[in-house]
Amino acid sequence: MAVGTLAAYAWGESRGGSHAYAVTLAFTTFVLFQFFNIFNARAEHDSAFGRQFFDNGRLWLALFGVVGLQFVVVHWAPAQAVFDTVDLTLADWALAALIASSVLLFDEMRKLAGRILRSLFAGGLGSKRTTARTA
Repeated sequence: MAVGTLAAYAWGESRGGSHAYAVTLAFTTFVLFQFFNIFNARAEHDSAFGRQFFDNGRLWLALFGVVGLQFVVVHWAPAQAVFDTVDLTLADWALAALIASSVLLFDEMRKLAGRILRSLFAGGLGSKRTTARTA
């Protein structure tokens, strides 16, 4: 998450935008990282995209609330003055979401690899034990 947030900041700075633009892009990326990471926390070993994905209505309400508040902080002038943010374009939001969704993608790949390895070794190495006989 840190690498992605810093990459968003560096990209914002490299575009010749203001410091406030780069910070706003990095801040939004960080908030969206948290949005995507909550799905990793819900399912430690299984895919986050199981049958229960939409089951927790309160979680979805909270997530939409977080994104809504981030939108307010980024686009509402009084909040911009408090948080020193600037408007982002739709492309900026898409870039932040793309970078932030990597936390979910990488964790899904880790979980898949774990499931594959568990299935390969189930009944294999750990299941057959020999006992030493003593005379």
